[in-house]
Amino acid sequence: MILILSIIGTILSLGGNIFIAKKNRMGWLIWLIGNVVWIAVNFLGNPNIPMVLMYVVYMVINIVGFMKWKED
Repeated sequence: MILILSIIGTILSLGGNIFIAKKNRMGWLIWLIGNVVWIAVNFLGNPNIPMVLMYVVYMVINIVGFMKWKED
């Protein structure tokens, strides 16, 4: 289960970054969903609280980026 979630999290994180690099605002939302998956991965099995905190900070950055991003 953790491996599958890790693969999904990786695909979403990379996909979100690709969309952002192409100046597509949806990248922030895709990346945000990826962060939610990574939080789940880091809670399952052996909880890794520092990683969870890092992904929570990334989520805040994603939300702020999405709200401030202006379409070209």
